[in-house]
Amino acid sequence: MPMYTNEYYRKKAEELVKRFNISEPPVDVRKIAEELGIEVVEMTLKSWFFGVLLNVDDQFYITLNKAMPEHRKNFTLAHEIAHHQLHGGELAYMKNSKRDYYHREADIFAAELCMPSFIVKEESGKWYKDWRYLAKKFVVSEKAMVRKMQDDGILRQGNFDCAY
Repeated sequence: MPMYTNEYYRKKAEELVKRFNISEPPVDVRKIAEELGIEVVEMTLKSWFFGVLLNVDDQFYITLNKAMPEHRKNFTLAHEIAHHQLHGGELAYMKNSKRDYYHREADIFAAELCMPSFIVKEESGKWYKDWRYLAKKFVVSEKAMVRKMQDDGILRQGNFDCAY
């Protein structure tokens, strides 16, 4: 399996954003899943369970814990879409030491899918870098928005008082 950079995973997510003509927040990750032929199912599950991508007879399903807040559902859905787009048949259903990198790749992809850099940069200029407002606008956690804005060089590195 070839090794790719974080930029590669961001670019793959950006390609999906552009493919579906997304130009403003929030990114409708449910619609993206639907357009990719992935059925999203929400169920009441244990609190530790976020979501999973399943392949049953070549039909893909994403199961989400319906008890999660919307921002967590969006990121989890984007993470599972990442597994679909990046890993296809090599699904990692549970975290384990041999496949931790699959989840890191999926997180990088998911952050870019939920918060495309080109849109975050544009919106942060309009809203004076108000990361709390932008988190609500993009339907992500404040912590995720701060991290994204720091990674994109919009906010300085440091600690921010973030709600999860």
